[in-house]
Amino acid sequence: MCIAILKPKGEKIEKSRLDTCFFNNDDGAGYMFAKNGVLHFFKGFFNFGDFWKSYSKNVVRNGNPMSAIHFRITTHGKTNVNNCHPFKINENLGFIHNGIIDMVKSDAKHSDTSMFNELVLKNLPKGFIKNPAISSLIEESIGASKLVFLNNHGEYLISNESAGKWDGNIWYSNNTYCYKYQYSVNNYVYGSYNANSYYLDSPKKKDKKKDKKKSSELYTSCSSCSEPLSTRYEQNSGVCESCKDYPAYKR
Repeated sequence: MCIAILKPKGEKIEKSRLDTCFFNNDDGAGYMFAKNGVLHFFKGFFNFGDFWKSYSKNVVRNGNPMSAIHFRITTHGKTNVNNCHPFKINENLGFIHNGIIDMVKSDAKHSDTSMFNELVLKNLPKGFIKNPAISSLIEESIGASKLVFLNNHGEYLISNESAGKWDGNIWYSNNTYCYKYQYSVNNYVYGSYNANSYYLDSPKKKDKKKDKKKSSELYTSCSSCSEPLSTRYEQNSGVCESCKDYPAYKR
């Protein structure tokens, strides 16, 4: 599913919360920030320690400038640095994405996000994030997906903003910043977030082998509302994004 985050200038996100985001979306992390008219890009972190070392140096110790942060779950394309977010549209504009964009074809190498950038976004006129007509067309094109654009002056646009959530002054594309999801043999459980995320059952090290279930073991419809499950994140849990807001939910 991934999670996209917009962090305004001066706002702080606790290390433990970013760790939760990485734990639940661990196929590559990245971020970008705007300062003094320059947009800085950093991506391709597959270990939270490496991510935090870079983020704390460039964002936390740099006055917490306007930033966009992304943690990926692979749905299309390879799990590699190139498919990590953020993506650069040009030197002064980048974006991050949460969801699946069906209007473009992806392949074994390139994600749908990467293809949307190459085929659509890079061909739009400069300054398009300030054009209401183009913004509306983008939302129409991406369906239920959410995009966060950030330019070198710290100006931003969130496509489908209402589909995400503002927690204080920070915007999150979904609630995977709230809970640490824990795989077990036949169940998928999660616990609540306080100062540090914790598990409903005894904490265990995440088993990457269990992440790679065979397709026959994945859920195809939501056990709560019976809607089809479209992403690996939902298919592993057996519950759709809309029904994940029940803290006591347990498969």
